[in-house]
Amino acid sequence: MKIDTLSSHDERLRRAIPHIVAQVRDGEAAVSLEELAMATNTSPDYLRRVFRHQVGEPIHRYVRRLRLSLAAYRLVYGDRTIIDIAVSAGYNSHAAFTRAFRSAYGICPTDLRTNPQNTAWPTAGAAGSDIRPAAIPQRRVAFYSHLGPIDSADTAWERLRGWLTTHGHCPARSKALGVSYDDPDFFIGARTRHDICVPVSDRFDPQTRDGMGVQVVPASTGLAMRHVGPPELIPFTYMHLAVSAATKGMQRTERPPLPYYLEFSSFPSAHPERQVAVDVYLMPHTRRN
Repeated sequence: MKIDTLSSHDERLRRAIPHIVAQVRDGEAAVSLEELAMATNTSPDYLRRVFRHQVGEPIHRYVRRLRLSLAAYRLVYGDRTIIDIAVSAGYNSHAAFTRAFRSAYGICPTDLRTNPQNTAWPTAGAAGSDIRPAAIPQRRVAFYSHLGPIDSADTAWERLRGWLTTHGHCPARSKALGVSYDDPDFFIGARTRHDICVPVSDRFDPQTRDGMGVQVVPASTGLAMRHVGPPELIPFTYMHLAVSAATKGMQRTERPPLPYYLEFSSFPSAHPERQVAVDVYLMPHTRRN
């Protein structure tokens, strides 16, 4: 395949992902291939063929997998009824939802809701794999705040890149970090609060840094998962981790473990990327006895 053809495929798929995430959030509606094709300036047949070739599965199966991931998170951390969660995931009956959920995760949704600590949770999620114990050191970081979808933070990253370059730092050698504050159950695909960060020394003074702030990320232990995929799917990796924390008895289910932390493999581009490699860190709140 020619490089320009591959780039065209990547760009069209990148434009499709936000629309897919929106349809995951509004799960009652059927996936509209025609609307996706219109949003990506392709024909339905072309989009169907290219998506399956590039992603490895049909669009409807991809959407179903994401909806089940969101449903699992809602079962653990929400108070909606199981049938309400099932309908939001695109199923019209408790039985159909249970069959699909058991096929995906090997467990019954009722068991995950009522007794998560006695369920086995897979280590691979929608766009992440290899759940592992993790520790983050205390870090003092300079940051810009960003309010918007997680995939739209390129302007904030560009501001941070410009500051680093102006002050004699090489962005390629700087560790890029993120802090995400809002619950994906309510804000997936919508405007959320993020801090875009780089570590700084104790001597750093942000007072004249054009809106830049400084905070201390506390040391903590928890779980981490490698995310490789569209940035829009980072919240799904977080949700998979959050369910895992509950099944391990590390997190009480009255509230989800927020914020969560991101450590990027390379400094993010000034332009939105279809694929990012980032470690997602979750620091559970201690379970009450």
